[in-house]
Amino acid sequence: MRDSHHYKVDIEEVKHTNPYFTLQQVSEGVWAAIVIPGSGALGNASIIDLGDVTVVVDTFSLPQAAEFLRSEAELLTGKPVKYIVNTHYHGDHHYGNQVFAGSIIISTALTREVLVQGGAPDLNTWQSGLRNQIEMLEQGEKAAADPRLREALGYEIADKAALLAATPMIHRVTASVTFSRQLIIHGSARSITLLTYGGGHTESDAMVYIEDAKALIAGDLILSHSHPAMLSGFPVAWIEILERIEREIDVNLVIPGHGGVTGRESITEMISYLTDIQAYAENAAQSGESADRWLEKGIPAPYDHWMMSHVYEWNFRWLFNLLLKEERG
Repeated sequence: MRDSHHYKVDIEEVKHTNPYFTLQQVSEGVWAAIVIPGSGALGNASIIDLGDVTVVVDTFSLPQAAEFLRSEAELLTGKPVKYIVNTHYHGDHHYGNQVFAGSIIISTALTREVLVQGGAPDLNTWQSGLRNQIEMLEQGEKAAADPRLREALGYEIADKAALLAATPMIHRVTASVTFSRQLIIHGSARSITLLTYGGGHTESDAMVYIEDAKALIAGDLILSHSHPAMLSGFPVAWIEILERIEREIDVNLVIPGHGGVTGRESITEMISYLTDIQAYAENAAQSGESADRWLEKGIPAPYDHWMMSHVYEWNFRWLFNLLLKEERG
């Protein structure tokens, strides 16, 4: 428990000095922390006031960004953060956990298992890998003719560089409480439901549903006009999860893992993206032409105006190579 003087910090001062995210109130007692591209924070977070309990969902890629998130949560709700929920195992959603000493961290059982079995990365290996990624991204940025692609690559380079600088101070903190299907947290003013329909974006993806606000914190299952990273995902299962969300959850507002706060329509848009890119990659793989030849055609509409446009190439190449392997047996 932190001393009460932490709550007396001027919230306008915190906002003025915060370079990592902007806050958007989406409903009474619910705020989305939307990352600033290139700041290094990378994945969105959320703050929920349950009345007597404060909950934070996801904690950014950088401990420095998580420090601002903790301060904002305490200032907005007047309470320390009791619970942290991690939607999945990617670092941009949990590296900031270490800042929330004394908070109870919650994830699905499988997410915790993946992190524990994988172990913390070796620092030298991690830094070497990041340097190599930055070098490749810089080469891509120089070669990119599309200004949208150059901008996206520039943000990715800045995010990776910020993470590289922070690696010596990052230590992994995993969940102490897990669930397999559903968990409800009750507060004096509202309750929230943590749930999972399995794995789509990763082996296990959690969501947080705020029924009174009809708001869903979706992690990376649903993005807002942003290309989703598919390389650790399961596209068929992902679509099935999204279709189940459409059928079973009364949603008006979505706080996505990346991009701005959006509405129910983003669920349908994600289903279309995942369906269309698989069909496009299948046509490409059957054409006998190379992946490079198909990438020269650019990003198909309507996705050519989505953010994180560099991720499209990652997704396309991954699907293209998978389909070629399947064809060859």
